[in-house]
Amino acid sequence: MDFIRLRGIGVSPGIAMGEAHLTGRILFTQRKEYVPPHRVDEEMKRFRAAVVRTREDLVRVQDVIRAKVGDEHAFIFDAHLMILDDPSLISGIERLIGEENVRAESALSEVHSRYEKIFETIADDYMRQRKSDITDVLSKLYRNLELGPEEEPDMTGQTIIVAHDLLPSEAALRLSLGNVLAVAMDQGGQTSHAAILARSMNIPTVVGLHDITRRIRNRDILIVDGTDGEVIVNPPPAVRKEFLGKKEKYDVYRRELRKVAKWKSVTLDDVRFTPMANLELPEEIPHALSYGAEGVGLFRSEFIYLQRSTLPTEDEHYAVYAKLAKDVFPRPVYIRTIDIGGDKSLPQLQIEKESNPALGLRAIRFSLKFRDMFRVQLRAILRASALKNVRVTIPMITEVEEIGEVKLLFAEIKEELAGKKIPFDPNIPLGVMIEVPAAAALTDLLIKEVDYLSIGTNDLIQYYLAVDRSNEHVSYLYKPLHPSVLRLLRFIIEAAVREGKEVSICGEMAADPLAAIVLLGLGLRTFSMNPIFIPRVKKALRAVDTRTVRRVVHQALNQASAQAIEETIIEKLLVRHPAAFLQIGPLS
Repeated sequence: MDFIRLRGIGVSPGIAMGEAHLTGRILFTQRKEYVPPHRVDEEMKRFRAAVVRTREDLVRVQDVIRAKVGDEHAFIFDAHLMILDDPSLISGIERLIGEENVRAESALSEVHSRYEKIFETIADDYMRQRKSDITDVLSKLYRNLELGPEEEPDMTGQTIIVAHDLLPSEAALRLSLGNVLAVAMDQGGQTSHAAILARSMNIPTVVGLHDITRRIRNRDILIVDGTDGEVIVNPPPAVRKEFLGKKEKYDVYRRELRKVAKWKSVTLDDVRFTPMANLELPEEIPHALSYGAEGVGLFRSEFIYLQRSTLPTEDEHYAVYAKLAKDVFPRPVYIRTIDIGGDKSLPQLQIEKESNPALGLRAIRFSLKFRDMFRVQLRAILRASALKNVRVTIPMITEVEEIGEVKLLFAEIKEELAGKKIPFDPNIPLGVMIEVPAAAALTDLLIKEVDYLSIGTNDLIQYYLAVDRSNEHVSYLYKPLHPSVLRLLRFIIEAAVREGKEVSICGEMAADPLAAIVLLGLGLRTFSMNPIFIPRVKKALRAVDTRTVRRVVHQALNQASAQAIEETIIEKLLVRHPAAFLQIGPLS
């Protein structure tokens, strides 16, 4: 095959070269196939036998992974067993078989199609990726309608996995074998299970390649550059040499950053800052701590709802939060209550479609509308707070009255728990996300009502600049260093500091070394980000002194454009702290 270069999305940094290994996938039927009425019972038995085989497969493969790489990567199968044991999912498939006289394959395909339609309406990438858990379980059921127990993948020697997509259990199994050099996929995103696992195992991965599975053959030589999001097929000798040199530099860089993880988080003038981790799954904790995270600054609780077809119980919530608190202890963990609604539909609830979901019923608005569901989550979080390292973060606050409603609910639940002598932290800190411009403008009032603030710069900047950063036509206007954005952030941070309250940033801005230096100059001391970016941000902040940074940043705020601000900061700081700008390297 000819030499070709393919562009995708790098989701796990690093560079690898090796032979391609193409994986197959289950294709659900598009046709509705019927069976005679006298064969419906037989079809039902065939489906129930597949359920039994699937459960055995899940338990067996979970045991294999636990033995090979430990509990932290076997967690996916707990969620999948919960899905498989969900009465509404199984009864829904059986109802189609029994009432419509269809083959089990058709019933499975119809149920899968329903879930796909629900999840495809979700704009948020993290939420959309959770449909893969349902697909995973239904694919196993589909396969087991005809086949026996699932075989472990036949992969000898070190290879590069090339797939249309990797389902969560497949990713856990294949990536845990220890002989995967890299991964390249047609589909996938930053928050897919495959991406999360690949990052935790330092396996270079590129997703979003669209048609790589159709453009290569088994045993083609590939270079996968997970840092820049590129895959090169059958590279000539000169290109191989170039990338092997780049790989060597990156490997040195990564080893350096791993050392940084153990260093103290202090600036040149001994000012303390705190790097924390944004997590989607509790099993990512060991990975986050290894990169130097000093706690979990944002735990997105949505995955608990999206891994099943019924609403999670209080005990199911509690199990996740209690494990999180225990594994992070004594470090703090900030649990964000469910941030869903509008275009982020829950399959368990029939929510009316909105014409403008970004400005609609989501986050705290959603929680206050569905209060019984919200109470279940708050009770579970409070029960998990007994170790006194849990905090509760409320997303998308717009006005002071919303905080008052949450506090009333909190007080009622605390009274219930105390009455039943259930242990919890009576002084559990309560904070809010600043994501809406209205809340930002009210920071000086909001801060008096809560214990801390967490600034969600991803949404705040989009709302403030009226720019959808995922829209290719206007994304160039999304500028975190826009002078109006920095002035707004200065106002928020200074309001919190005046009240002696903690303030952090958990948006992507915190993971950019230059932006982090600017935020340090504005008075920020707590930065929460994807764990892989912690070492490079820590290294950059350790290379500056706050007095100089503060002076330069406040001078730069007089500039009229994001570009002028960036140029001013780099020019004036480069003289005093050139080492800080050496950190903006291979991961940028």
